Amino acid sequence: MQRRAAVISNLKQVTPTRAVEWTVTDHDDRRACDWCRAHELTTWASDALGAEVCPACGRLFESPLGEPDDDSQPKRDRLPETPSDPVTPILFGTTLPEYDPTELVGSNRPLIKYREKSKYADVVCELERTGHGFSAGGLDALGAIRERYAAQVADDDSHQTDVTLSVGRTPRTVTIEGLGTNDSTGVIEECREVVSDPAYWIPLGWPQQGAIHRRAADPSIPGDDPVVDAFPRLRTQAPNQSVDVESIRRVTDPGRFERGERYYERGAVTDIERVDDQLEATVQGSRPYEVRVTFAGGNYTEGQCDCPDDTVPCKHIVAAVLASGDVPVTGGDQSLEELLATASPATLRQVCHELADEDVSVRKRLYEKLGGE
Repeated sequence: MQRRAAVISNLKQVTPTRAVEWTVTDHDDRRACDWCRAHELTTWASDALGAEVCPACGRLFESPLGEPDDDSQPKRDRLPETPSDPVTPILFGTTLPEYDPTELVGSNRPLIKYREKSKYADVVCELERTGHGFSAGGLDALGAIRERYAAQVADDDSHQTDVTLSVGRTPRTVTIEGLGTNDSTGVIEECREVVSDPAYWIPLGWPQQGAIHRRAADPSIPGDDPVVDAFPRLRTQAPNQSVDVESIRRVTDPGRFERGERYYERGAVTDIERVDDQLEATVQGSRPYEVRVTFAGGNYTEGQCDCPDDTVPCKHIVAAVLASGDVPVTGGDQSLEELLATASPATLRQVCHELADEDVSVRKRLYEKLGGE
């Protein structure tokens, strides 16, 4: 009951449809609920919601449970349309034969993320950018992939961890954990077949992270923006070489670091600029947060963020550091002090004039700093 209530509360945060008509059907065998995954002989189906659910979920959805306040009501008046044709997902963190993600268009696509953790790896399947979640049939199909792989390694003495499947509170994200790193390609290929098939999707609405990739008021799926605009590192799939990521991992709470990775991977870091050892960026969380980071010799040294988390580094700082390798560094070969020391007085005066003409706040600072001299 507690899980079902949490699912309904989360659905109402993003699902704008409320007044729905239900078709009640009695079945000879038990059917899985698209929301809570309970198996019942009687189901309630809604064309408006695009879902077939158990009676308990239907009744809870009709109740005031989890209803958001006026400030956080979903802004759309309908749920996203479900595509009729397969949609190629974005594969992040690894490559597959004959697959080039930079050729894809539209970051509203499904996403498959490969996360290698020394000996073992996870495969994360996400539909949140499409405004959908996995139906009960989709969860069963992914569960069958887990079962086949678990049976495959059951007698392998070198495989010393369980193969598990976890589903997000609302079924937008499914993670298969405990894969051997040498076996991941086959599992990813199987997952790709399921994730790309809209027959396994149900419309839920766009959460905040999905809205980042929604480039129009009424977007198509997959959309018309280049994928690499949202995921620049797809061009190489290479780790960030310009910053020692371990320097920030060592000083970050593991949970915050993992959440920061997810923020970066979903493209939440925008308006990023890196000038010598300073980085400024906007990171989209529950609202946009401004982040500033200082590096020294490619190592993270300190960061500031205007989010309410008092712990530094927070997940937004982690995301900004991970994204720093996706932008060029201005002045990376010469410090600002060296640059000023080699510039002529005439050049410095010209630059000050240009900056003062472009920005009145710079003009004011010049009067404040030099007016008394």
